[in-house]
Amino acid sequence: MGDSEHATRWSSDIAGETISQVVPATPALPSTVFVRARRNAMPLVPRLPGSKYYTLRYLLNALLAYDESVVRFPALSDDTAVLVAAMRALGATAQWERDTADPSSWALRVMGCAGKPRSPASGVLSVGNAGAVLRLLLGVGALLPEVRFETDHPMSLGRRPNADLLAALVSLGIEVEAQGTDGLLPITLRGGPPHGGAVSISGARSSQYLSALLYLAPMLQDGLEITVPDTLRSAPLVRATLRALAAAGIQFTVAGSLHHFDVPGSQTYRAGTYEVPADGPSAAALIAAALTLGVPLRLERLPAAEDDIQALIAALDAFGAPLSQRPSLANGGVLALTTSPYMRGARVDGDGCIDSVPVLAAAACFAEGETRFENVATLRLKESDRIEDLCAELRRAGCDVDPLPDVIVVRGRPGGIAGGVTVDGHDDHRLVQALAVVALRSRDGLTITGADAVAKSYPWFFEDLERMGAEVVAM
Repeated sequence: MGDSEHATRWSSDIAGETISQVVPATPALPSTVFVRARRNAMPLVPRLPGSKYYTLRYLLNALLAYDESVVRFPALSDDTAVLVAAMRALGATAQWERDTADPSSWALRVMGCAGKPRSPASGVLSVGNAGAVLRLLLGVGALLPEVRFETDHPMSLGRRPNADLLAALVSLGIEVEAQGTDGLLPITLRGGPPHGGAVSISGARSSQYLSALLYLAPMLQDGLEITVPDTLRSAPLVRATLRALAAAGIQFTVAGSLHHFDVPGSQTYRAGTYEVPADGPSAAALIAAALTLGVPLRLERLPAAEDDIQALIAALDAFGAPLSQRPSLANGGVLALTTSPYMRGARVDGDGCIDSVPVLAAAACFAEGETRFENVATLRLKESDRIEDLCAELRRAGCDVDPLPDVIVVRGRPGGIAGGVTVDGHDDHRLVQALAVVALRSRDGLTITGADAVAKSYPWFFEDLERMGAEVVAM
């Protein structure tokens, strides 16, 4: 990375044919990096990380199944590590091995707990900074007599609310201890398994609460009849949950535009082989970088039918991005960009690709005219406040942005910004990626603290950014 004497080369090579650890080795990341554009770029067809959404759901399928499952191309990330460690604590065995069809990739072979997770030996599940893992495991944890969830990221995951999900579990007979009215970590559940029946869950703050109940329902004797009485945010992720459940043989009915679910009880999660597609938000980060640099890019294995990918393509069309290929079943999910630094301002409904909004906002900082990312209030409830914190750091970098309650407004500066300042990633992988994108159109570059947060979803992000035409120096 860079030619500085302080630069450190990060290698993503993984030694050995079969290892037994939480996740295979990934690049060692510094906490602070300096990023700016350079002149020479190489043609890039990166191997995108596996989808975080599907990695977590397929691993949960494998955990709860009665036999052996194989998950191919999973994300090699901090979130995966947290879930794999939890799976082992709950009674599953999980072994990493080289993928038989593609030895350059990894697969995880899992012997499930047959729908009967055991209590962790310590009584505690450590969930790191993995919010989706926490919420999904709160559903599974409700089956246990007692379990405690803890985090070592009190200023990030420790601030994220869980009260709506915990209230639903209480209504099903679970005793809950949590911090404050928002249901913050640490959280203790007692009295499992819960009874089944009717339950209501809000979808206004997070769709993960609903997904947790959908995973829990088949294992209860009486199942669950779930009603969402209000707005359902991030509906594409609920559809991903339903697809994953169907792949495991779980039966359910859905009515009312994802507002009513009937899941019969006493079902069995079927073991199987699952292939994880490429990750949409990671693709968005590289697309935003390519648009900012004005370089070509080709991405593969994007799941063309997924709602978040379709929403991302719609946003790129609104920006006038030079797409020469679009993901489809026929082309294996290929997305290709030609070289053009031009973007126009646009009006984007961000809810459909909510985790891609920060990097798209970064790219929009250099578009002609004004861009509005609307319907994005749930960004405030992520690893950071991705409205206020993102806008504060973009302003510090020299961008013209305004944070509104449910909107991010960006007024583009096509000529770029001066840079030359230090910005902070707020322990949030999406913010670090957004700030790296902005650094690519800054005259004097940006120093980014908290850069190692990208390990949560895309540990080799900075390596790929270098190949696209960035100078990245570990500080």
